[in-house]
Amino acid sequence: MSNTAEVISGATGRADSAPITSAYRKLVVASSLGSVIEHYDFFIYAFTAPVVFDRFFFPKMDSTASMLAVYATFAVGFVARPLGGMVFGHYGDRLGRKAMLTITFVLMGVASFLIGCLPSYDAIGLLAPIALVALRFVQGFAFGGEYMNAVSLTLENAPSARRGFFASFVNASGPIGVILASGFIALLGFASTPQDFAQWVWRVPFVLSLVLVVLGTYIRLQVDESTLFKAVEASAARPKTPLLDVLRSWKKSVLFGCLANMVHSTFQYMSTVFVLGYAVKTLGMAQSNVTFGTMVANVLEMCMVPLIASFSDRFGRRPFMALGILLAAAWYPIYFQLVATKDPTLLIMGLVVSIGIIHALMFAPEAAFTAELFPTEVRVSGSSLGKQLGIILGGGIAPLVGTALMGSSGSFTPVILYFEAIAVCAFIGILLAPESSKRAL
Repeated sequence: MSNTAEVISGATGRADSAPITSAYRKLVVASSLGSVIEHYDFFIYAFTAPVVFDRFFFPKMDSTASMLAVYATFAVGFVARPLGGMVFGHYGDRLGRKAMLTITFVLMGVASFLIGCLPSYDAIGLLAPIALVALRFVQGFAFGGEYMNAVSLTLENAPSARRGFFASFVNASGPIGVILASGFIALLGFASTPQDFAQWVWRVPFVLSLVLVVLGTYIRLQVDESTLFKAVEASAARPKTPLLDVLRSWKKSVLFGCLANMVHSTFQYMSTVFVLGYAVKTLGMAQSNVTFGTMVANVLEMCMVPLIASFSDRFGRRPFMALGILLAAAWYPIYFQLVATKDPTLLIMGLVVSIGIIHALMFAPEAAFTAELFPTEVRVSGSSLGKQLGIILGGGIAPLVGTALMGSSGSFTPVILYFEAIAVCAFIGILLAPESSKRAL
């Protein structure tokens, strides 16, 4: 291990003293573009499913049961993410980050394209929801393997004093994908009747994923492998089973990463996907109000994430994440009161505060925080496992749990208490986690 540490230290020293090259800028763009397109693919499903898929794929169920089925298929994508994180994390640590990014990218885009081609339940019966679930699983499997490979590739080539800033571009590019998805669907909603949207217009953003896949694959093939991975690859200490090493020696780090990602993803998906279904189905508000508000909120978050991350390089990751958790816990009851007014302006304002400011505080330092919990030789395996477990236990099941907790009573209280419990656990985890912003990788 000491030989490995010397190799890594030498590589890090060179990275710290080197200027930001055009090749590194290309790498940051390639990693970020993949995140844009994969978030676009994931969120066109998130924004379409609550308002269309209950009738299209589950027409034989009553209203509540069909919505639960829709959110269950949404959760399937998250169930697959830890598996994707483990598989592609293993091979990312064994074979390199770059190859895994290309494979996951193609899988995600093709699955989205095929969702846009699926026949309805009325056309092929049970095969329609079964195929939907299978494709959602492929989406989640690919998404789970992509993220930490992209973060690690960016982080490991960055100057150590600016790791948080550069790693945050992968997170900051996620809102761009959400902006594209929400903006495109809002535009289609304005340009078509609700009947046309439900019958065929919803397919358009899915089918266009194929074009984005071709573009993104070409760009990702042009980047170089991680400097630190090459250093470990050249040493004799590269583990044969990095995931087993993580489970043996890095369980606390996995827990810290899980809690950090659980709280921010729960807050994000409850504030957007769950609220979208509730506002449209229960309150009778226009779908475009939520999608437009989400788009505006993500424009702000896109700008806030690199700014907050740059401050986390100076003051640490934990203070900003802890502040975000505290504000989220205090804001959540207020936000749902704004939603209940049925006022589109208040709803949009609530979304902007929730996602553009509060979620950004938790999300901006998260990429570097999660990756820095692990050494280079097991970084993708460990950080992918922690992140994806947190995502499935948080955002993945949040809309489903929220719908079940609210039930027919229409009370937000159980939903709020559910989030507050997660926030308390995550806050304690952040306080106990190590601060690694100044530590050499």
